[in-house]
Amino acid sequence: MNFVPRTIRVQIVMAFSVCFIFMGGIIAVSYFNFQRLTRSLQVLEAAEQLNSTILEMRRYEKNFFIYRHDFNFEENVTYTNQLSLILEREKDTLGEAIGPTNYEHFVRLASDYRRLMEELHRSDCPVDECDDLREQIRGTGQSLIVLADQMVTTERRAINNRVQGLIPLPVLGLLVLVILMSFVVFFIGERVVRPLARITRESEAVAAGAFQQITPYGDPNNEIQVLVSAINRMVTELEKRQEQLVQSRKIASLGTLSAGIAHEINNPLNNISLILESILEDAQEIGGDERHRLLQDAMDQADRASDIVRNLLEFSRASHRKAEDVNLEELIQKTARLVRNEMHHISFSCEVKEDLPRVHLEKGGLQQVLLNLFMNSIQAMDMGGELRVVLGRSETADEARIDVIDTGPGIPPEILGQIFDPFFTTKQEGVGTGLGLSVSYNIISKNGGRMEVESKPGNGTCFSIFLPLPGSGSGWI
Repeated sequence: MNFVPRTIRVQIVMAFSVCFIFMGGIIAVSYFNFQRLTRSLQVLEAAEQLNSTILEMRRYEKNFFIYRHDFNFEENVTYTNQLSLILEREKDTLGEAIGPTNYEHFVRLASDYRRLMEELHRSDCPVDECDDLREQIRGTGQSLIVLADQMVTTERRAINNRVQGLIPLPVLGLLVLVILMSFVVFFIGERVVRPLARITRESEAVAAGAFQQITPYGDPNNEIQVLVSAINRMVTELEKRQEQLVQSRKIASLGTLSAGIAHEINNPLNNISLILESILEDAQEIGGDERHRLLQDAMDQADRASDIVRNLLEFSRASHRKAEDVNLEELIQKTARLVRNEMHHISFSCEVKEDLPRVHLEKGGLQQVLLNLFMNSIQAMDMGGELRVVLGRSETADEARIDVIDTGPGIPPEILGQIFDPFFTTKQEGVGTGLGLSVSYNIISKNGGRMEVESKPGNGTCFSIFLPLPGSGSGWI
């Protein structure tokens, strides 16, 4: 059974909890040792007080033995009482340090010492007599000194051992904490930072117009994979919305072109009407050859109107991202015919530098991009000018290059780097129904190409479309 939680949040919480528990353990161990060290210092202080008191007590004992002055006895009694007070005050501390048995033995020795000194003081024996009693006092006092010295030595040794034991604890704790934190950092880097960096890189491709799904990996139930799934759903929706946007822009473009297209269709219809009217009026006088020529002219005009309608239907048809082999020159001419009647006081020319093979791409998308560039140029040259298209190979010879050049006012340098950004426009509301340069850029990118722009204020603008030619290793995706 797998006891490791799947969600990253719980895993991170557990990892940091282990670190905090370890730190808490180190703090607890350190606190316990410092408490023991504090108790040892208290015992050492009490033992040193006992030792100092006993030494003073025995000093006056020796003087009393020699001189038998009451002053020496009184001072001895004073220090004996002080010894009893210390033993009573530090009963718990000393009892815990040396044990109840040794403590009781210490108390008995102090009591025996007091009793013997009082007995010696009451006795009338000369100074050089009472040897047995003095020996008992000396022995009892010596036992007290030995016990106090042993207590001081024992506690000093215990303190030293505890201090030595505390020295490696911070180093060991720091080492283990560094190992744990290294694991946590590695875990966060592998499970969070690295996947997020990958998502960022692949999201940048989405922002550039390549609506590719982010590949899921790892546990499908953790937060990163939930984020990946959400981004993939967003990418799918964005792709659908862009296709809808392209189609809606096509319909808007048709609305803009409707007046010119009506005029374009009306011309061949008028010509057909005039030809038929001439035939009807002069039916008896027109010979067979003349009648055949007029009928052929009428047929040509009907074909012309039919071509215009067919181009409109083909252009307005929804795009299904279907790639096909496209003749670029033919597509440029066909797109130019759609906007011919918008070119008031504007001359149009198409220069083909060399014959190019057919390019495998989405025909409707490229036509819409060209239409958008043509309309932008036409709207920029409202006072007239020249619109020129140059078709040829790029400098690397493995790409087709389409230059759309106008003699308009150009693009200011401060906004030249933003024209391909989403939602960026310099047109006023209600002006223009073009596709938008950001969407145009994305369409070209999806076809494996790229777009560039060169412009100087007052010297016109050149938009360049680069498309991979067959055999270049790139193409429509």
